[in-house]
Amino acid sequence: MSKVSIVNKALSYLGANRITSLSDDTLEAQSANNLYNDSLRSILSECDWRFAIKKILLPIADLKPAYGGGNYFQLPADLVEIFGVMDDNVCWSKEGEFILAHSDIFGIRYVYFCEDTSKYPAYFIDAFAIKLAADMCYEITNSNEKTMNLLELYKGEFLPVARTKNSRLATTKPPRDDVWVNSVFGGIYG
Repeated sequence: MSKVSIVNKALSYLGANRITSLSDDTLEAQSANNLYNDSLRSILSECDWRFAIKKILLPIADLKPAYGGGNYFQLPADLVEIFGVMDDNVCWSKEGEFILAHSDIFGIRYVYFCEDTSKYPAYFIDAFAIKLAADMCYEITNSNEKTMNLLELYKGEFLPVARTKNSRLATTKPPRDDVWVNSVFGGIYG
């Protein structure tokens, strides 16, 4: 599905006129141009979408912390949201465009800003179209009530369905007992 098709799906929720191109000289096209990337970034930050996941080792930055030790690692330019790290035992924090970690290597699992609409599954397109419609709604319809209704649909129905379908695409490891729990049983099991 193309970018214009997604915008037209959003416009249909508003009862607004469809567009033929994002460069059309219409309120609908201008609104879509103004809000499309922000709406996309917003929904991408909501979940670890399987179609938009990357795992990388971050390069160490030339910058050193003034105190406290550790290393700064450069974050990727396409980062939307971090959803995991290579080593859960390393203390780290996001500081601007960097990760500060007490380690010599640091890897992250993150959602990147995926603009390739051919990678979007149908459930994501449905949720994204409603999100985009809600974001464009007031500018196009001048209706707070319609905007709130679309936001409720997005948060209460479309996003949860999309998250559920997305979560079915991977298995999760069951939590392991920690050393304190294992000590009760006389050793480490599992």
